[in-house]
Amino acid sequence: MTQQRLYARLILAVLLPLILVTATLWPVLHMHLETRQESIREETRAILQVGESTLLRDINETLSYALAIAEMPIIKAHMTSEDTENTENSTSAQLSSFLSTLVRHYPRYTKLTLIDNQGNEVLSAPTELASDPRFTAKRHASTDYFKAASKLLARDLYISPPGRNLQYELFSGEVIPVVNVATPIFDDQGEREGVVLLSLNWQHLSEAVHQAMHIDPDAGVLLADAQGGWLLTEGSQRLPMISFGDNYARLAAEPWQPVTEQVEGAFTLGNHQLRFQRFDIRSQGYQGLAGRIFSQDDTLPWVLGVSLTMPTWKTLLQDDASVIWFLLLTYSTAVALGIYWSFSSHQQRKLRHQAVLHANEVSKLYDSAPCGYHSLNADGVILKMNQTELDWLNLDRDAIGQRCYLDFVSPASLPDVEAAFQDVKAGQQAEAECTLVADDGQTRHVIIQAVGYRENNRFMYSNATVFDITERKQLEEKLRAQAMTDPLTGVFNRRYLQAQASIEISRASRHDTPISLIAIDIDHFKHINDEYGHDAGDEVLKRFTDVIKGLLRQEDLLCRVGGEEFAILLPSTALDRAQQVAERIRAAVEQAQVSIENADVPTTIYITASFGVTHIERGEKTLKAAIKRADNGLYEAKETGRNRIVISLRSKSS
Repeated sequence: MTQQRLYARLILAVLLPLILVTATLWPVLHMHLETRQESIREETRAILQVGESTLLRDINETLSYALAIAEMPIIKAHMTSEDTENTENSTSAQLSSFLSTLVRHYPRYTKLTLIDNQGNEVLSAPTELASDPRFTAKRHASTDYFKAASKLLARDLYISPPGRNLQYELFSGEVIPVVNVATPIFDDQGEREGVVLLSLNWQHLSEAVHQAMHIDPDAGVLLADAQGGWLLTEGSQRLPMISFGDNYARLAAEPWQPVTEQVEGAFTLGNHQLRFQRFDIRSQGYQGLAGRIFSQDDTLPWVLGVSLTMPTWKTLLQDDASVIWFLLLTYSTAVALGIYWSFSSHQQRKLRHQAVLHANEVSKLYDSAPCGYHSLNADGVILKMNQTELDWLNLDRDAIGQRCYLDFVSPASLPDVEAAFQDVKAGQQAEAECTLVADDGQTRHVIIQAVGYRENNRFMYSNATVFDITERKQLEEKLRAQAMTDPLTGVFNRRYLQAQASIEISRASRHDTPISLIAIDIDHFKHINDEYGHDAGDEVLKRFTDVIKGLLRQEDLLCRVGGEEFAILLPSTALDRAQQVAERIRAAVEQAQVSIENADVPTTIYITASFGVTHIERGEKTLKAAIKRADNGLYEAKETGRNRIVISLRSKSS
């Protein structure tokens, strides 16, 4: 009977701890997996942003470069010569040498060509290409870039779509694909004199994008046009045999379908997280002096994406051996305690053995606990510290007894921690929230809960528990940012405008720089909501903000202050410049289109907007007066026909 009871207690001693430990650890491990997965999602966002910045930077530099060449006086002088073929040889040779030097110093370009109004090639650089018969076409009249550029206004540009009518050129000994950028040349009297053609080394650009986004060895990069044409000269991680110009939409229909349904987003495909963004180079990202940018409509927008492997339970255990050891240690500890309890009344010898084992395991748990533990003497020198906190501070065990804990507290947090330590030395419990700075410079937000131990009215040492609250702090910052952002359009709201305006006005006053304000209202927005529904109205608002954001500088502040009302704060911007910005936005909005489904029928909505422009007067401390002036201008624009700009200044009576 006694033996049977012992067996029953042994079974209970094993099963009960396993159940309790599993119930306790499951939420922790599940949260750990979700944290790893969220880390991958954040990594895809960061990689996608790097790739987009790299792509837009290279394209923007190319556009600005072509525009600058078209406006160079020496180019205009050469193109306006009555007979360019009989121009003095030395002058033509100098210009050819000059342009060749420019091209050679920028590996992203392969060729720069000047073309007259009849499509004849006037000058081409570098001159080495002229000796190769495969790349010496002198007639450009039938090309897409010449036909398009011949119809453009000054400072307008045309970009040949990659993958369609793509030309190839000899560059550094190999034949590579190029994308042509063309812009018209006008003389000082406004007469059209020809076209500048700048050939962009698409292989160089795509490799730069791929290299910038290939931060993680497992990262897969996607770049395709609107029809699914593959635009990278590198293969896909999931389709390694794909090459430039192949139909990615046909070869990878499963991931391509969701990409065509959204402007940006992310979805899981198998064990991969794919994050993508569609963008139109004609309306997004360009910050130069160009007027409008043209290309073939059916190839835009492009799709840029990145995919990373998502962690699973299997990969989590394979990649992080400490998790396995922690589980084994925890389960073995629980089972050992249960067996110890079972044999406590039967085997005193085994009881002592189990007690020693328990002490060792508790010591391991102390070192591997998810929170930090430490003990300090009266001078704040570290007497004891578990491995978790040693890892946080990037220390080894040699630091124990040598380093002062206050050395790792940030200067901003030091007064609060010192005050709490004084309470601990007085024998009281104390708590402090602070920032720890590790030896390698990494920071961590923590809460320290400490208690002091005294003997014969003399302080001996303190024990403290340290909790990592870094993620909580990051979440608080994220929530604070969301409170300042309009959830529909993603731009800032009225509250953020008021707060940031005070800062910008103070800065403008200190540096004696101008600051302007634009008030904008979408025309007939109520009619759009009434006729097409609020979902269509939301699409109009999002398209409207996308158009504006692509035309502003980084320091400009776009805010949604009402239903269809917006405001733009322009630091370091005079009133006449603000009027030019408003006109550029007005023209771009007028050209924008919003495609919706109205009663299952595809419908295109065209929008316009009215503008009130003013500037902040010297001595004004807030936006209140400027907003009123801008609104007055906006109302006048509405009353006088809409789709126009009204400058509003302080009245003489005020």
